[in-house]
Amino acid sequence: MTDRFLTASFYVLALGLAGGAVLVSILGFIEYLQVGRWPSFSLLQLGYDAHLIRARWFLANQWSWPLHDALAKIPVLVAMVCIAPLFWWLGGFFGRR
Repeated sequence: MTDRFLTASFYVLALGLAGGAVLVSILGFIEYLQVGRWPSFSLLQLGYDAHLIRARWFLANQWSWPLHDALAKIPVLVAMVCIAPLFWWLGGFFGRR
């Protein structure tokens, strides 16, 4: 029963991420047509906007600044496109078990 739940969950997450990547691409293309530049929305901005990351976490520890810089450089679209196939594979893995 747990394997079925994990299979369905990973497939739904993969499809959601792929669909979200398509929507982010379309919205980025529309903004490119209007403004003339492609928007660069990073994982750090997403974390701040969704209230998943707090600035004090990076201020409290010296070791966390490389993580802050890495999250600032990774675009959300690239992360979604890279994670969706991984979740699809995990869904297939749990489906075969």
